[in-house]
Amino acid sequence: VRDLSKKLNKKMNLYMSGEDTELDRTVVDELGDPLMHLLRNSADHGLESAEVRAERGKPEAGSIFLDAYQEGNNVHIEVRDDGNGIDVEAVRAKAIERGTVTPEQASLLSDKEVIDMLFQPSFSTAKVVTDVSGRGVGLDVVKSKIEALGGDVSVKTKLGEGTTFSVRLPLTLAIIQALMVVVNDEKYAIALGSIDTIESIATSDVKYVEAREVITLRENVIPIIRLRPVLGIEEEDNQKDVLTVVVVKKGDQLAGLVVDDLIGQQEVVIKSLGKYINCSTRVISGATILGDGEVALILDANILI
Repeated sequence: VRDLSKKLNKKMNLYMSGEDTELDRTVVDELGDPLMHLLRNSADHGLESAEVRAERGKPEAGSIFLDAYQEGNNVHIEVRDDGNGIDVEAVRAKAIERGTVTPEQASLLSDKEVIDMLFQPSFSTAKVVTDVSGRGVGLDVVKSKIEALGGDVSVKTKLGEGTTFSVRLPLTLAIIQALMVVVNDEKYAIALGSIDTIESIATSDVKYVEAREVITLRENVIPIIRLRPVLGIEEEDNQKDVLTVVVVKKGDQLAGLVVDDLIGQQEVVIKSLGKYINCSTRVISGATILGDGEVALILDANILI
């Protein structure tokens, strides 16, 4: 980003979250170029010059965010910026100019269909071609690489506010570090990358806000989720004086999962459950076979938050 800032003569900051999100090594190796292209694209075409940002009342330095998180059997990666956003009408006009669509066809296209045209070979609306985003290397290359990995890429944009490119990739054979926990004598795994802290909370410290149980942690009020009812298990008759709470995160959101006991950290291989589990139980993202042959279900913390 420092190099891009100098090349483009734009001030910018990069913020990252989800660095612990794990992916198959082969996927990681193939992902480098598409991600770099999306980051360069945000810096080059997304962020405005300092003068334009000042006119719009935005901070002089533009912001680019790179976020990654696991949800179900997929990993999501988002590259977003607080820049100009995509001018849908400019893309529509460019498509007509190129002969991709007729004016009549263009008028019938939804904004999403117009934006999707950016993924066509060498399609660009940039008035100035630079060597930063790659001459002749368009978003079509990003799309084809992501699709070759079994994933997909989509765009959300708001003119004057910024753009988000969302990449979804399947976990395939993913080996993750997990925290093993116990709920009703059954073992469950929670991806270590989604865990913020583990806390012992006195039952008397649990309060209610809008009919939801919450706790105060480091001056933050966070909801707690009791896993027993979520998993269709009856609550224990004898309520404990102290709760074991695994605090999980998704971006800047936190939630506390109440478990019966902790076992410890373990490397696990995620296996898909396919059609063996009811779709309504989306909180389960897969299963793993432990060293003793026992099967443990993997909890998807992101669905719970």
